[in-house]
Amino acid sequence: MKTKRYIFGAVILAIWTCSLTAQNVNTTVTPGNAPVITAYSPSTDVYKTENIIPEKKPVPYSYIREADVMWSKDIWRVIDLRHRQNMPLRYPLEGSMSDGERYSLFGLLMEGIKTEEITPYEFSAVTSWKDPFSVITNLEEIYRKTEGDTIVDNDGNFEKVGQSMTNILKFQIQEQWFFDKKHSSMQVRIVAIAPVFFTYYDEFNQLLPSPRPGIPFVVHFPQCRRLFASHSIYNPNNDAQAMSFDDLFMQRRFSSTIIAESNVFGNRMLTDYKLGMDVLLEAERIKNDLFIKEHDLWEY
Repeated sequence: MKTKRYIFGAVILAIWTCSLTAQNVNTTVTPGNAPVITAYSPSTDVYKTENIIPEKKPVPYSYIREADVMWSKDIWRVIDLRHRQNMPLRYPLEGSMSDGERYSLFGLLMEGIKTEEITPYEFSAVTSWKDPFSVITNLEEIYRKTEGDTIVDNDGNFEKVGQSMTNILKFQIQEQWFFDKKHSSMQVRIVAIAPVFFTYYDEFNQLLPSPRPGIPFVVHFPQCRRLFASHSIYNPNNDAQAMSFDDLFMQRRFSSTIIAESNVFGNRMLTDYKLGMDVLLEAERIKNDLFIKEHDLWEY
């Protein structure tokens, strides 16, 4: 009986001690005063993104032997940034977004040229794409070619419009298609990429009938892959699946139109021998020939 009393008394003492401890809560907030907020930077993300980081490296190309290449063809394409599928390559129009993590394609190329990670080459109107890496250019020359136009404002004064990414509406790329018999697959490698800058006024400040295109520089695509792999583009379908510039090009997630193919005439453009709708039909013919060639090599 005494044992039961002792146990009951111990339980009552323990409950009383716990109630006193609960009432004496240690807090840094004084009643009637605002809480002390420590310095910290909030984030709009609910998770830490680790897919695309500055240290990310591109997947290297596989080695291709000359003996394994059964067929090869050089193709030139134009990427129109006004197409809906290419919108992630065009924006932001000025500067960068997300603390320097998001650039437009032209903006990222310019950053790479400024940091000397990418070597720009001068595009010659005479040799065209026959030898795009013969002469190295510099930032001063690039700025001169993309300095913008001199226009007349509402007060009748001449106003100089500086370099603007809004005048970059297209990109031209050179790629090489080849059939690798070792892996029995048709493959493609992008060799060069160049922005197309449009000028709307002539040297006499007169509005041109149609914008005048020009290529300020050409870059070697493999040299850009490290920079492309470490910078993301906007994914319009899913914010949780970040995609880098390198992913977009390697997975062919862009819209383009064929403008030339290697031929006996010296890589002439389709517009040199076709007009109007015939240019698009010729581009579709070349595209279909690539498909047929792959099918024939698989068949035989």
